[in-house]
Amino acid sequence: MADAFFTVNNRPRSVTGIRRDSDGNPQTLERSIPDGDTTGVHVQGSMLVRFLGIDTPEKRIDLPGPDSQTSLDSDDWETYLSDPFRPEFGAFDLYPSLAAHLATRIGAGAAANHHRHALKAGDSLRELVQLDMTALGQTAAEFNYFLAFEFEVFDSRGRFLAFVNRDQPNPTVPSPRPLSYNERQLQRGVALPFFIWPNIDPFRDVTLLDAVLEPGTAHDVATTSPSLKRAREFVKQARADKKGVFDPQDPLRFEAFEIRYLARRQSPDRAVIDLSRNDDTLRAAQRYFEIPNPEDRLYIPPQFVSLFVSRGWQLED
Repeated sequence: MADAFFTVNNRPRSVTGIRRDSDGNPQTLERSIPDGDTTGVHVQGSMLVRFLGIDTPEKRIDLPGPDSQTSLDSDDWETYLSDPFRPEFGAFDLYPSLAAHLATRIGAGAAANHHRHALKAGDSLRELVQLDMTALGQTAAEFNYFLAFEFEVFDSRGRFLAFVNRDQPNPTVPSPRPLSYNERQLQRGVALPFFIWPNIDPFRDVTLLDAVLEPGTAHDVATTSPSLKRAREFVKQARADKKGVFDPQDPLRFEAFEIRYLARRQSPDRAVIDLSRNDDTLRAAQRYFEIPNPEDRLYIPPQFVSLFVSRGWQLED
């Protein structure tokens, strides 16, 4: 079936039809509409799902100027990442300390390095899905994903935001349900963590206000929340094992979100909490790199900063 989309608030949404029965036929209205404010739907077309909590290298992304996406293994990206601060690329408002940090990573081969790791991450996910199909004895036509959502279901590009796993109705058959793909990618070392509040735990039953961390508790939360603790430990182990993005023979030079803001020539805008400490500081967005390990960073989007400040967090200048 062809993709079909309509727009709400400039965000693409997938068109949905009447809910279908187990044979794939539309249900009657009496069955699909149980009451006056609820209806069963069947999603038509395809949608993308952005994995929560992780970030993998980019294969293609817009460079300043061109109208179409450019592969990271192109000559244009190679030239750009050799020195993105050259005057011909235009103004770029970065803290001097952040610019100095990035300068240690730019240079010949930076773009190709990122592209290589992007290919490895994609290959890894395809392999994991194929392994799950084989374990379940299913074809691509039969295979389904299980999505666990957080506070925000869609991102600004209309993609679902979710923790993703294979759909396995019986949690022990044919084998115990595996970790989510989000976690398995971290475990393999092909992804880096990207914890963005409030989307950090799919099984919290709390309000948005109650989800705000109390000042002085970040490390305690990171070590007691099962999902956060597990994800952070996977990254630490991958680093210790020197695999994937931590391979000393070819370490990932730029994190994926760094490539994105370099491409946009816009400074990062999410404040950061250090999960390795129990302090009350919201670090300035451009000082994220002062928290060296990505598993120790909890990013706070700008629209939520005032909420944290109202609960006692101190926003760094």
